[in-house]
Formats: sequence, structure tokens, C-alpha cells
Amino acid sequence: MFTTGQINSLTEHLLQAVLVIDQKGEVVYCNDSAAQFWQKDTVRLLGKQGSALFHQDDLIREKIEGVLESGKIFRMGAYVLQTPPLQGRGAEIVIAPVRDKYGRVKHAVITMLESTNLQESQARELEEQLARSLGTLAASLAHEIQNPLSGVRGMLQLLERDLSKTKIKNTSTRMMLAELDRVERLLKQLLLHSQPMPLDLTSFDVHELLNTVILFEQNTVSNIRFIRSFDTSLPEIQADRDKLHQVFLNLIRNAVEASPVDSAVTVRTRYCGKWELAGTNLNPELSYLLISVEDEGSGVSLEQRNQLFKPLFTTKNEGHGLGLSISHRLIQAHKGLLRYSPGNSVGAIFQIFLPHQQL
Repeated sequence: MFTTGQINSLTEHLLQAVLVIDQKGEVVYCNDSAAQFWQKDTVRLLGKQGSALFHQDDLIREKIEGVLESGKIFRMGAYVLQTPPLQGRGAEIVIAPVRDKYGRVKHAVITMLESTNLQESQARELEEQLARSLGTLAASLAHEIQNPLSGVRGMLQLLERDLSKTKIKNTSTRMMLAELDRVERLLKQLLLHSQPMPLDLTSFDVHELLNTVILFEQNTVSNIRFIRSFDTSLPEIQADRDKLHQVFLNLIRNAVEASPVDSAVTVRTRYCGKWELAGTNLNPELSYLLISVEDEGSGVSLEQRNQLFKPLFTTKNEGHGLGLSISHRLIQAHKGLLRYSPGNSVGAIFQIFLPHQQL
């Protein structure tokens, strides 16, 4: 017979989801990977019937019963699961018996290693490598463009000075200088896509920073309500305060612009459950804070969601499409994740996963 402590020491660091089911068909143990697999806290999985977890996967339910009865090991490669929230995900599955000292089968151990997860991870890594390459190219171009722009600016300033001595109106030069300012701001933002992304880490209260950004926006708009739902038990984080200020300001301002008049923007903070790391590349051995910004706008269409964090993509009529891509990179530099989630009814939710224990 095995103890819970022995199981924990053996399975807590496994990538495989591990479930232990007794002769009554109930889940008596699951590891963190299983919690991530089912997108539920481990406590909510314990005591559930195994047949309920696989209620649309007849073959798996049949094999669990078979292993508990016969004691024979069952293996299945690249099986595509059908039961929500697992539907469409492929997994390598092994169901094995656990016997007592008399040789009687007491439990069935199910291990599941998602095969599609590796493919998705490789695809994300390839996309990130491409983004880094494009970022390096953009940064090089930005440097090259800045040099002639400086020359053009100098010539325009001389022209403006000379025109000021005459009676000729010089509104054109002022307009051109204003446009040059805009281009230079754009180039500075493009430079943020270059590698590496340096961080000036300090310890601070994330709620104090969020309040600063929210108060700034409150002074700018009067027709939007701001709702704070903060977990005040959260610890201080070690991060680059200025860069997170930029991220929070961008997300909250986007939420304000997306929200109709007299609606609300909600900012939430809380601890992140291990199961919520499912489908991400985040380190499950770290603890994360979850910060979300929710609006009551029209949300983001399915076609646009995969483009949200790519440079130069924007859903706004006026915008350069760099705000979200830069925010995404800034959170990545903190070993975190910024992602979009559709709202429960209306609007959009942007979630920030931030580690509060640095590697």
C-alpha cells in the first residue's frame, strides 16, 4: 500500500497528469498537472467519479473498469479526448493497476501526457523566434531611420527660424515638425522590440501602482466607472515598476476606449491557481499573481484574436498597433504572460500572470 506523501513525492513534478481511482470509481488523488489538465483546483477533482471526468469517452471508462477488475495494464497512444474541457486534445494514456500486499487490485492509476501540448509549445516558440527576429529588424531600421530624420529636423528648424524673420506664414514647418515628433515616438516604441529587454527590478506594492494608473485615467475621463477588486493579501512583487506602469496604463486605457458611455472597467488581482497555468508556457513550480483588466465593450472577434499581440496590428481607427505587442514583450521579460480572454457576457478581459518569486 502507498501513502499520500509517497505519491506526492513521486508525482508532484511530473508533466503527466496523474489520477488515482479506487474500486468505488472515485478520484482519491490527483497531481498539479491533472488539475491543469481539467482546469480545476485539485480539491475540486478529489471525490469525483472517474466516469464523470470521462463521461463522453466510452473507451476510457471501459478500460478503467477493466483495469480495476482484471489488473491488466492498458496503453493508448495519441488518443483524442471527447469530454469537456479536454475535447479535441490528444494524449498518451496509460491505465495501470495498484495492488495491495495480497495482490488484490485496490486502485487504478491513470497517467496522461498531452501530445498536442508539445506541438502547440513548439509552434509558440517558433512564433516567438520570428517575433524576436522581426523585432531585431525593426530596431535596426529604426536606428537607420533616426539618423536622416535628425538631419531633416535640423533643416526644418533652420527653415522655421529663417521664415520667422519674414512675413511668410510658417504653419507648414510647424506641422512637419509635429509629424516628425510623432514618427520619432513611433521609432522609440519600435526600439522596444529589440533584444534584450533590460529590467530595473525593485520591490513594490502592485496595488499602489494600479491605483496610480486608475486615478490618472479617472482624471481624464468622466463617463466610465472604475471598479477595483483587489486581494490585499498579495505580497509585494519584484519587477520593473516603470515598465509595468506602461503595461497597466496601456491596458486600462484600451479598456476605457473600448467601453461605452456609463459602463465600467474592472481591475482585479488575486493569486493564480496552478490549474490556471494549463495551456501556457509558464513555470508550474513558480507562484503567480493574476491581474485582469475587464471592459464592457464589444470584445475582440475570433479572426482578430490571434493577431492581437503582433506588431503593427490594431483594431482602432487611429493607432499604430504597438501598444499591445510592446506590453506583451514587457510581461514576457518579467517571465510572465499577457493574454486575451473573452468576457463571460460582453467585453474583453486581458490577464497578466506575474511571478512573485523570481527565477
